[in-house]
Amino acid sequence: MERPSTRKPKQQITENDDDIYDNDKNKAEVDVNQSKFLLYSIFFIIFVGIYSYYTIYASDFFKDNIKTQPSQPTPEPAYAVIIDAGSTGSRVLALAFKKIPGGSLELVDELFIQVKPGLSSFADDPKKGAESIDQLLAKAKHFVPKEYWKSTPLAMRATAGLRLLPTAKADGLLNEVRLLFEHNPFYTNENSVAIMDGIDEGLFSWFTVNFLLDRLNGKLTNTVAALDLGGGSIQITFIPTNSKQAIKELPEFITEYSIMNEKVNLYSHSYLGLGLMAARKSVFTANGDSLNVTSPCVQEAAKGTPYSFAQKIYHVTGAPSKKGPAIDYQLCKSIIEAVVKTVYTDKPKDLRNQKIVAFSYFYDRAQDAGLVGEEGGDVTVKSFYEAAEKECSNTNYNELRPFKCLDLAYISVLLEQGFGLPYETSISLLNTIDGHEISWALGAAYHILQNGL
Repeated sequence: MERPSTRKPKQQITENDDDIYDNDKNKAEVDVNQSKFLLYSIFFIIFVGIYSYYTIYASDFFKDNIKTQPSQPTPEPAYAVIIDAGSTGSRVLALAFKKIPGGSLELVDELFIQVKPGLSSFADDPKKGAESIDQLLAKAKHFVPKEYWKSTPLAMRATAGLRLLPTAKADGLLNEVRLLFEHNPFYTNENSVAIMDGIDEGLFSWFTVNFLLDRLNGKLTNTVAALDLGGGSIQITFIPTNSKQAIKELPEFITEYSIMNEKVNLYSHSYLGLGLMAARKSVFTANGDSLNVTSPCVQEAAKGTPYSFAQKIYHVTGAPSKKGPAIDYQLCKSIIEAVVKTVYTDKPKDLRNQKIVAFSYFYDRAQDAGLVGEEGGDVTVKSFYEAAEKECSNTNYNELRPFKCLDLAYISVLLEQGFGLPYETSISLLNTIDGHEISWALGAAYHILQNGL
């Protein structure tokens, strides 16, 4: 008898079963996709709601409560117009500064214009002299923005040219300029027009040089000495290395000066009559103050060459020379030495310890002689002597520069015998610094803006 089987029958998979499986699978996928769509929609609605809220309602809150970095204020500008009424010409220096934290001023721009002759040349016609100054003011008006005219101080300071005039004639010129200033748009007062003291001229020149060289922002012991050779006078100014000793030896030439909130003692000496143009006149008239002069310091080829100084016109003729057509250098030098000795010079020993910067006619004559280029440079006292001897030995008459030998010889003798500088002393000769004119007017402008007219 066959035993019955206990094995379950094998399951048979049919086509109907596959359809059922696929339908279940598709249904599950649709359910998942619907869930995802619903979830994404909810997230989108929430995002739109939050964005709309902060855009519409919360922006003012953030504007009011978020601390922003304050912007830096624009530096306030300051302008000054200074007229330098010198012996050989009048100049305007219009300056633009910006005020910086701490109360200091930073130089931004400048205008420098010169007209000739100098104001002192109009001593007999003061109105015409004032007209020459008016030309300069017209230029300054174009430089200073109109909205700043009323707040811009205007000052004219006359130097050696007017100091050498009789008081009545100098006053006549000053009064005409005062009348001119009353009808100009800049700020003026009773102190706007004056003859400047030689000491102040030296102090302002010294400040200008050291300000432009950026030597006033640290230790003032790093400053340089300033030598300014003008037409009628020369100024020497520096900080002594030993102020107490300097005050003891030369008290009349030591001035307490406030610089960048620091008080220092400055040596400053102005020598009226030792300017280059004044020295020429002294050399020409060494044997008498005649208008027709004969001088060994000029080539014999010069016949009645006109030379104007202090309202006088001299006619200069060259003296015969044992050097032929050349100038007798030693003879000319001896006359100059005698002229320099007529003016007492205190020869401050401390000047030898200073870094010296010389400008004005020092620079001009050195450039004429080829000692320095347009940018200036360093020379020695000896090099001035050598240039003088070379020029005096020239046999070709220079009609455009008939007094070149005299000028170079005078500068040499003045530096060595007048101020006691050894032959090997190095001197930096400059006309501008970083494009800015070296003029006492910059120092005067800075002083006026800080302290008033």
